[in-house]
Amino acid sequence: MTDTYFSSDSARTRVRFLAGNAVRVTHARPGNEDEPFPPDRPWLEHVLLPTRKFAPEQARLSVAAHEGCVEVRTREGELVLAEARPAQMAARGRTRLALRIHPGEGFYGWGEWFNAYRRERGTFTLRARESPAFAQRRRTYSAIPFFLSDQGYGFLLLNSHQSAWRIAPARGVLEVKAAGPPADYVVIHGPAFRDILATYTALTGKPPLVPRWAFGLWVTGYPQEHQDRVTALVEEHRQRSIPLDAVILDYHWEERFHNFRWRRELVPEPARLIAEMRARGVRLGLIITPFQNDRNQFLRKLLFYLYARNVPPGMLTRDERAPAAYEEAREKGYLAHPRAQWWFGGGGMVDFTNPEAVEWWNDRLRPLYGQGVAFFKNDDGEYLPDDARSHLGMDGREYHNLYGFFYGKAMYEGMTALDDRRPLIYARSVWAGSQRYPALFLGDQKPTFKFIRRTMRAGLNMGLAGFAYWTADVFGLDGRTTPETHVRYAQWALLVPVARYFVRPPDLDDTRFPWSHGPESGVEANFRTYADLRYRLLPYYYALAWEAHRAGLPILRPLMLEFQDDGRVREIDDQVMLGDRLMLAPVVEQGARAREIYLPAGTWHDFWSTRSYEGGRKVHYLAPLDRLPILVRGGTVLPMGPPLPHIPDDHRFDCVWLHAWPPYPAEGVLYDDDGTTRAYREGAFSVTHVTVEANAGRVVMRISPAQGDFAGQVESREVNVALHHCPAPAGVFVNGARATGWMYDPAEERTLVPVRCPVDTETVIEVSET
Repeated sequence: MTDTYFSSDSARTRVRFLAGNAVRVTHARPGNEDEPFPPDRPWLEHVLLPTRKFAPEQARLSVAAHEGCVEVRTREGELVLAEARPAQMAARGRTRLALRIHPGEGFYGWGEWFNAYRRERGTFTLRARESPAFAQRRRTYSAIPFFLSDQGYGFLLLNSHQSAWRIAPARGVLEVKAAGPPADYVVIHGPAFRDILATYTALTGKPPLVPRWAFGLWVTGYPQEHQDRVTALVEEHRQRSIPLDAVILDYHWEERFHNFRWRRELVPEPARLIAEMRARGVRLGLIITPFQNDRNQFLRKLLFYLYARNVPPGMLTRDERAPAAYEEAREKGYLAHPRAQWWFGGGGMVDFTNPEAVEWWNDRLRPLYGQGVAFFKNDDGEYLPDDARSHLGMDGREYHNLYGFFYGKAMYEGMTALDDRRPLIYARSVWAGSQRYPALFLGDQKPTFKFIRRTMRAGLNMGLAGFAYWTADVFGLDGRTTPETHVRYAQWALLVPVARYFVRPPDLDDTRFPWSHGPESGVEANFRTYADLRYRLLPYYYALAWEAHRAGLPILRPLMLEFQDDGRVREIDDQVMLGDRLMLAPVVEQGARAREIYLPAGTWHDFWSTRSYEGGRKVHYLAPLDRLPILVRGGTVLPMGPPLPHIPDDHRFDCVWLHAWPPYPAEGVLYDDDGTTRAYREGAFSVTHVTVEANAGRVVMRISPAQGDFAGQVESREVNVALHHCPAPAGVFVNGARATGWMYDPAEERTLVPVRCPVDTETVIEVSET
């Protein structure tokens, strides 16, 4: 690469352009000009992807240094970012940076924060920690040193040590103090957040596609019950026509932590369990942690049990050590730390930076994959002690925040090596670049309105760090629901990118099932309605997943990402965009049956009725208990599908509804592939574009020929065209011929046209008002 160097009495500085709108700035302690620059930290090549050589004259940015302070500007001279004072690098390795900020400047990001969305002031510390519900006002599971400024730039600190950040508007600075080296960062100019995320994810990795079934509903029982109770829960879903695609078994599926053997008291016949679930269209996932226990710590386990009732009956005093696995890992040098502790004991934490340790770990997972386990939930990546050691030469202080990244990377790559299936890793602790190893769950919540708000903030923050797939667990981890919290939590959490709910044994809590609270409460009907809506929206979710893979855009988005020029959306964290077409505005106040919703400029349509609004203002939206406010952006073509009990491996989008809302022109896209393999990376997919135009009393929809092909691509689709907010047609034509079988619903102001569309030719539907 072509680098530029600056020197001053305080530091030597290297500037390296990574993209046209991205520059890396690295400071080193003063020295001779010909003295070699310190090498990159050993983890950096795993987090940052290789970039092509990029000469300064090719960039859209320029960098200068004045008295040891760096300034980044556009080629037109507009200031992007400036250091407020020279970087400080103490002899013991501590690093300090200070950036100038503008009056009123707001910042977003820094990982999975529940307590803040837009920040203009304040202090916080980036250190991954166990963050149960009571601690989420000040802690995070995933501490990522990346933020976006509403001044139009992104900033990634290439330092994984614990760091303290202070936004001090009175002094005009944003300060960061890291517990170790280096003073190294990347600046990405947009100014559009979309462009910043596109470059950020080009540098750290774009989310891959998950298996199509992963967009279905998941469930976890807590604590784990007998396998017959698991299959009974699945069957109950089928009997009640509530869809389900995955079950995750909690910790005690395993005999000891961790010998990767089934606990026969709870899972006496694992092959039968997996076969029975597969017969019902349900995949099995298992929760694991990175520990090899050599200590039981009964008192600690008892205290946690009294707090959370997290152990199956009769198993509180069991010996759950795995001494053989522990000794093997310790003797071979596979442990990052030999004496760490967690919920259910203590022992060694595996060093996932060691390739041999990774292979050893994945060798133990492979028999489970071979039995039919579909994926793993890799929990508890936040416990690494500061005196740990890494195969890459890091100490625990530097490795701690990175541990979740390497934990997920090891398991994802281990699954990749098995076959051509799309790996799925469901993690709790992540770092920059972990979006390459989906997905993420937002830790432990409670079924209250306060936690709906918290999960909204955390999910939006993670979306702005490039994470497409995350879940706000329906009802949270534990706590009794009321009919109201059951309904409102389900309306929100069933539509986030990954949908999972927790149940508890009925003798502990009988309020967390989809059918809890009795039929008169409306709880079951509400749950079914929004679970079905999720499955009906599958073609839309899948197109958004493809967009995330191509452009790095999250599936669920803050309004700030879509309407950045509208200053009134900057602080809104209780309304979200599902893609760029649908706005979700969950009810977040107890007892509320209406709420205020801010609508950006343009036309917006109520998803549930014929009501429309002009934006640029707040509207009062009536939201009875069974209603989640959903608004459709004008000019939308929304692909939808039928309700499904589950998503089969061979599911194709051969039956779709194309809903169109004015004003026109409108557009939409239908993306399809085989749904299970990584062949899409080699071009095995198809994209169908849909446009709608209106002119002289005619509305014309054009369904383009599919671009691309893949194994199993259908030859034609059953398409139901739904034109909303239209008068009664005088005539309907398909490819120039008068159509039959179409319907007009005057109450819904909707025309429905069923048509069979070959995928390799254009189909034109014309609706004439005269």
